Amino acid sequence: MTTPTPMKHTLSQQGSGRTPSQTQHGAAATPPVSTPFSMAHAALSPHGSRLSPQAVKKSPAISAAALLNHPTSTSAVSFDSPSAAAAFSNLQLSDLDFKSLGGLAGLQVGRNTEDEKAKRLDEVISILSQNRGYVSEAGLERLAQKLELDCMWDEHMAGESKRTLIIAGSALELLIGFTDNIVQSLTLAFPESSESVNKHAEDAGKILLENLKLQPGQSPLTKQLDKFSVNFERLAILDKLSIASVLNLYEAIAGVFDSLSRLHQWELQKVREDASLAGRTDEYLRNIILCNRSGTPAMNARGKVGMRIDYWKNKHLQPPTNPQTAAYVEKHEKIWGILVGCAPVNRNLDVNVHPVRVSNHWISENVELPHIPGDLQTSPMVHWLEPEDTIVPPDPEKAGDSLLGPRLPSVTFSATFDPPIHISFGLWEQLRSMGIGIPAMDVSKSFDNLVFPIAPGGYYDPTEPREIHHTKDINYQLPGSPAWVSRKHANSLYIYKPVYGKTLTEASFSHPQHLIAMLPYLRQYAFLSTLLENSFKEDTGPKRTPPQTTAHPDSFSTKTSTNRDEFNRFMSLSPTLVKPPSDEAPTPMDISTSMSIDASSQPNHSGTVPMSIDGGASQHIFPSQAAHSQPTSHLSSNNNNNQNHQVPPTSSGGPNNHSTLTHTFTSGPDPEAIKIDINLTMVHAPRLQIAFPFRASETAIVVLEIRENGQVHVESQNVLDERNSVAPNGRERRVEDLGKMLETVEDIGKWVEFVRTRWA
Repeated sequence: MTTPTPMKHTLSQQGSGRTPSQTQHGAAATPPVSTPFSMAHAALSPHGSRLSPQAVKKSPAISAAALLNHPTSTSAVSFDSPSAAAAFSNLQLSDLDFKSLGGLAGLQVGRNTEDEKAKRLDEVISILSQNRGYVSEAGLERLAQKLELDCMWDEHMAGESKRTLIIAGSALELLIGFTDNIVQSLTLAFPESSESVNKHAEDAGKILLENLKLQPGQSPLTKQLDKFSVNFERLAILDKLSIASVLNLYEAIAGVFDSLSRLHQWELQKVREDASLAGRTDEYLRNIILCNRSGTPAMNARGKVGMRIDYWKNKHLQPPTNPQTAAYVEKHEKIWGILVGCAPVNRNLDVNVHPVRVSNHWISENVELPHIPGDLQTSPMVHWLEPEDTIVPPDPEKAGDSLLGPRLPSVTFSATFDPPIHISFGLWEQLRSMGIGIPAMDVSKSFDNLVFPIAPGGYYDPTEPREIHHTKDINYQLPGSPAWVSRKHANSLYIYKPVYGKTLTEASFSHPQHLIAMLPYLRQYAFLSTLLENSFKEDTGPKRTPPQTTAHPDSFSTKTSTNRDEFNRFMSLSPTLVKPPSDEAPTPMDISTSMSIDASSQPNHSGTVPMSIDGGASQHIFPSQAAHSQPTSHLSSNNNNNQNHQVPPTSSGGPNNHSTLTHTFTSGPDPEAIKIDINLTMVHAPRLQIAFPFRASETAIVVLEIRENGQVHVESQNVLDERNSVAPNGRERRVEDLGKMLETVEDIGKWVEFVRTRWA
C-alpha cells in the first residue's frame, strides 16, 4: 500500500498567492501572512506585485485609499494581517491625510512612469552640467565640441611638449597654446569682421587668457573652466547665430556700443559744462552719468567678455580720491550692469520685439535733436534713429522657407542683468508695455521673499504679513571726536500688505533706446535692495577703511568743526572729498552740522508709541517703539549664527486684521540696542516709514519714497522744526537734506545715527 504524497500546485495557484482548497489530506492550508513590509517589497519587485484581485479587494489600505480619493492599482500596499488591520481600523479616517502618514506620503507606489524617470534624469544632468570641467587639453577640446565649434591640434616640432588648439567658427578664431598641458598663450581674432569688432579682440583675449592661466596658489589639477566657459559661450552663441557674409552679430553688438559711446561722451560734455558742478572731480561727474543719465557703456570690462552697460554703483556719491582706494572700489564694491548680446527669437515672448539689425547709426552723429522753433521743450533731447532692417536669405533647414524668399533674422538683442535685480509686479508689467521681451509674471512670490529668502522648511505665505529682525553694529563718529564709536541697532522690517515681485534676469529688446528708458526704474530698485541689504544683512565683506571703534562714551567733546569735516569723519570713507565752491548750492556732502553734544543732550533710548503717517497715534505700526510692549520676535533668537530662523505664525491680531505673521531673524536681538522700525509699502512706488528714538521722550517718524534713479523724496517728517532748523554754522537746514543724506550713506543705520547726533 503506497503512502499518499501531496500533489503539486498548479502554476496559477503558485503564482497567485492562494492555496488550494484541499490538500491530499483534505485539510485547508494556513494562508501566508501579508505585512506592509512584504507588500512594499513586492511593489518594488521588478515583477510587480503578485496580489490577487480578491486580496486587493479585501485590503483595508485599499478601502482607506478609496475614501481618500487616492488612485490605487493592483500593486498597492496591503494590510491584510490581523494586527495591521486592527491598528489601521482604529485610525480616524476623517482626520487622515497623507501629511499625517509621514513617510507613507512619499512612498512611490507602483512602477515609476517614463515622465518621472525623465524628470529625475534632467535633474541629474542639470547638477552635473554645473561643473564645466578642468583646464586641460582634453577639457578645452570637449568644451569646443559641446559648443559645436570646429577644433584641431597644431603639433610643434618633434621632442617639444608644445601644442596649439585651434578653435574656429563662422566668424571666430581662437588659438590656445599649451606647454605640458598648461595654457601659456591665447589669441582671439574675428577674420570676417570689420575694424569696429577687431579693435576689441585683444582685450577680450586677455580676459579669456586670465580665465585659463594658473594664478598663484592654484594647481593644474584643480583649475576649473567655469569663468572661461561663461565668457567663451557668449562669443560662441553670437558665432552660431551669425550667417556668413550676411549676418555678423559681432558687428551688430559693436554698432550698439559705438552709438551708446557717442551718447556717453555727449552727456559727459554736458555735465562738465554745468556750472553747478564746477570743481567736482572727473570721477564724480562720471558717476553722475552712470547713476543718473544713460549709464556707462563698456566693452570687455569687469572680467566679462562682450558689451555691458553699467547703470548703478554703490556709494557713487563717495568717489575715491587716491589710486589705492580707487583700485579697492573697482575690485570690491558692487556695480550693477546689463550684458548685451543676442538670442534666438522666442515666439511666445518676443511678439513686440523687432529682430536684430546690424548698424552703428542708432543715434545721430550730433546726438542732440535739433531744436524746433516754438517748441516748449527747452532741455536738449537725444536724437534716436531707426536703422534699416537687416535681410537674410531663407533658412535651408526649414522646409518651405525657400518659397518665401528673403526674410528677417530669427534673432533678437538680449539683455542679461548682472546681477539679477528684484522688481515689483507693477514695474514688471510696465516693462512689458514698453516693448521689453519678458514673460508674463506669476504672483507666487513676494518682493521681500526675493530679497530675504525664507529658510528651507520655514513657513511662508505671500499673502500674510511678515517681520524681519536683525541686530548689527554701526560705526560712526561723534561731532568733534576723532575716535570711531560703535553702537548696536535692532532693526525691524514690517511688511503688512503683500508686495509681489519677480527677479529680472534676462530680457530681449528691439532698440538701445529701450535699455536707456528702463534704467531709471532699475536704479530705483537697485537702491532699495541696497538699503535693505545694508540694514538687514551682515556686512561680511571688507571695508574701504575699517575704523578702530571704541565703546560708546558717557560724555562727548564740544569741539566744533566745518560741515565738510563732520560728514567726512562720519562716513567710513577716509579720503577727503573734493570741496565745492563756497557759493554753490548745498549738496549731499554739505548737509552735516557741527552740533555740540553733551551728556544731557543725548537722545533718549527708551521708545515711545509712534505716530502714524497722518499724525495720529498708532499702536500697530511699529510694535518695538512702544514703551511697555516688545514684539514676540525679540523673545527667541540665536546670537551665534546669521541663518534665518522661522517662528510659527501666531494668532495675534495685527494691522488689517491679519491672522498670521511670519517672523524672520537674521541675528539675535540685543536689549540695549537702539530700536529702528521700518514699514515697507509699494502702492505706487517703494516707500519706507522709519521710526527711531530721537530726542528725550520723542520718536522720529520719517516717511521716504524711493523714486526713479534712486532719488529719495521726503513725504513727511517730524525731525526738522524750529529748534534745529538752523545749523551751528548758520546754514538753514532743509527737509530735502534728509533724503540727500540717505542717498549718500546708503545705509539706514548710519543715516539714523547721523540724524540723532547732528540734528537732535
